[in-house]
Amino acid sequence: MPTSDNDFDLSSSPASAFSIGEYTFADVNNLEHCAKYLNQTLVTFGFPSSLDLFANDPVSTARTCNCIYSLLQQRQRDVEFRESANEQRQRLLSDISRLEAKVERLESQIQAKDREIATITRTEAKATAAFKAQIEKLQQERDEFQRMVIGNQQVRTQQIHEMKKKEKEYIKLQERLNQVLMEKKKESRSGMEIMNLLQKEGRQRGTWNGKKADNDFYKKIVDACEAKNQELMAENNDLRALLRSMQVDMRDFFNAPNGSSKQSPPVNERLVADPTQSPLGGRTDVFDLPFHMARDQIEESLRTKMSSIKERMVQLQDAQKGAEVTSEATERELELEAQLVEARSIIQEQASIMSKHLTKSERPREYEINVVDLHLRREDRFSWPHSKVKGSSKYVNSVHFPNQNIQYGLSCLLQNLESIVEY
Repeated sequence: MPTSDNDFDLSSSPASAFSIGEYTFADVNNLEHCAKYLNQTLVTFGFPSSLDLFANDPVSTARTCNCIYSLLQQRQRDVEFRESANEQRQRLLSDISRLEAKVERLESQIQAKDREIATITRTEAKATAAFKAQIEKLQQERDEFQRMVIGNQQVRTQQIHEMKKKEKEYIKLQERLNQVLMEKKKESRSGMEIMNLLQKEGRQRGTWNGKKADNDFYKKIVDACEAKNQELMAENNDLRALLRSMQVDMRDFFNAPNGSSKQSPPVNERLVADPTQSPLGGRTDVFDLPFHMARDQIEESLRTKMSSIKERMVQLQDAQKGAEVTSEATERELELEAQLVEARSIIQEQASIMSKHLTKSERPREYEINVVDLHLRREDRFSWPHSKVKGSSKYVNSVHFPNQNIQYGLSCLLQNLESIVEY
């Protein structure tokens, strides 16, 4: 029988069709409607459709049987699937229970590991604190050791410095001792020579030739005096050459582009006028002239040069105001200081030789020197302090030279150098 879409609409079915009984689906009143619903449901679930439940022909009956058989097979499959699903569910439940037990066991292990981690963390914290304390202690010990090392280095440096000073003092004392021994040896040698001249064979006083021995003795003394005089003359010549070189250096200093004095043109013009002249302006060297003739000229020349030097120093001081004051001397001043030290050493040696010789030969007292001052200045012959410069003129005045113009020239030069140092 033909059907339409409206025939499969269950919403239009009366409610009484489903409310006859709890397990009653169809009754005599809704057979047609139930048949439509079944056909629609079978089509929905994929079973053979268009069942004609009211037909009596074998085809419709076979179709109905096939549908019922399909439903039974589906039922069997559903039962088997349900059983397999139940088995799988049981297996899954057992797996879940096993996994839950494993999870509990793992959780207990995790808790134990957490406790172990906490214990290890506390132990590590204690070890870290102890390690930090040990590091701080080691750092303090290292700092203390470094301070000790620095202190030891300073002490070692100071000891080395003191040792060097002691070595220098020892060398000076050894040189002084050697010098004293040499002087004693010279004196003893002179005495031995005199005694050898007086000694004769057999030591018989009656057989001595006293006149000949006295003549030999006096001759030896005269020869020694002449040799000493020759040495003194050579040293005087060296001193004259030194003074000349100092005058030449002063002239070069004045003539230099940076050292020429603008406020004293007559002195500079006189110094540069004739290069063949002597350093003090004359063709004849004033140091070779007698003392009474060269005194005024030497004094005037030296005072003029020193006044020019003072003026130049005043100019330099005014030009360099506001700049930092340095304690280093110029190269020219160092050269002059070195030359002055050399001159002082030569003067000391000359005075020492003269004093030794003249005390033996009983020359006039004009050659006597101040031995104490000479001894003090011999020890610092290579120093140049301000206090030593101030006493240099007195030292030169305490030594009497055979040529008085050399003594006076040195005295004037040292006095002017004292004034420069004081300035």
